[in-house]
Amino acid sequence: MVSLIQIPVGDNTFDGWLYTFSEKSLPGIVMIPEIFGVNEGLREMAERYAQEGFAVLAVDIFWRMQRHVNLAYTKEDFAQAKSFHERFDYETGVADMQAAISTLRARPECSGKVGVVGFCLGGTMGYLAGSRTDADAAVGYYGTRIDSFLDDGARISRPTMLHLGRLDHRTPPPVMEKIIGAVKNNQHAVVYPYDDAVHAFANHRRPDTYNAQITKQADARTFALFRSKLQQA
Repeated sequence: MVSLIQIPVGDNTFDGWLYTFSEKSLPGIVMIPEIFGVNEGLREMAERYAQEGFAVLAVDIFWRMQRHVNLAYTKEDFAQAKSFHERFDYETGVADMQAAISTLRARPECSGKVGVVGFCLGGTMGYLAGSRTDADAAVGYYGTRIDSFLDDGARISRPTMLHLGRLDHRTPPPVMEKIIGAVKNNQHAVVYPYDDAVHAFANHRRPDTYNAQITKQADARTFALFRSKLQQA
């Protein structure tokens, strides 16, 4: 089941799509998309997370520039997606992410605990969720701008997991080492590098990047974290 819901922030509201397959209150997950917005692949990802037993809120993260961004992987859409990313303000994005966390936590579909998961742009947001929000746990897949926020590594206070590909052109070895170094002394954070993974290795809609075996391994770690940290005390 999917419902379009309103997320209040300041004097405005923006949209999120809530996926749940139970009438019971479930642990919540706020899902932050790649630079392509809440497209078909992201919706399928949200459905799959919901089938794992979570109430999943996929967030319209680009709403301040354009509502309901939904891009494919064509050359033209890639250019548009990169334009959105270039103009995206992470500081404001964090405020929107916190609004989504608070909204989901208060809904009857949610048991009260909320995690964050994000991919690409959303992977950086997942990293920032660990240091700048009250999420109960956070996961980032192949965050593209984490190296712009290295100081946040020491400030992470929520259980946070990062999945990075060693062949990802957005996090070449020198950048990856900086990310690992930023969190290495923080007991709340863990980084999993995957030797044969490129950028977007978990995007099942992109045969040029998708790695099913590595995705299965990363997702198992993600779901284990969420099941451990989002259960009611």
